[in-house]
Amino acid sequence: MKNAMGEAKCAEVVGRSPSLIRKWADPDHASRPNLPQALALDIAFVEGGHGDPPILSMYQSRLARAVVIEADRPPVDVMLAALSVQAAVGDISETIVAKLVSGKVGAAFTPNEKNQILALLERLQQQVAQIEDALDDGIDGVQ
Repeated sequence: MKNAMGEAKCAEVVGRSPSLIRKWADPDHASRPNLPQALALDIAFVEGGHGDPPILSMYQSRLARAVVIEADRPPVDVMLAALSVQAAVGDISETIVAKLVSGKVGAAFTPNEKNQILALLERLQQQVAQIEDALDDGIDGVQ
């Protein structure tokens, strides 16, 4: 969006400074547009002839991944799900160890590093939920 419309136009649309627009575009910065600002940016993007609203598209994609319709849920292999839990734990550990090995012991995680770890934790929770679902459903002979 910033590249298509330019920082100045984005700033004008939301009534803020171009430096704030740069912060919103930085994955290591915690600042994000609020809902009215996101709506205004998407409207300006579409009205400017740049295509589909990118913030809405991103939100819809995240929502679709977060909401699992029961009928669409495939059967779960308990063994594979258990191994996937182990893989997710390994990925979390590897990410944290990489921070420690980098020589930044005691340094706070950047917002981007926090987001990576939170995404890995979310994946871990999904894997654990699959095991719970399999046990609840009695899949693979597990009762």
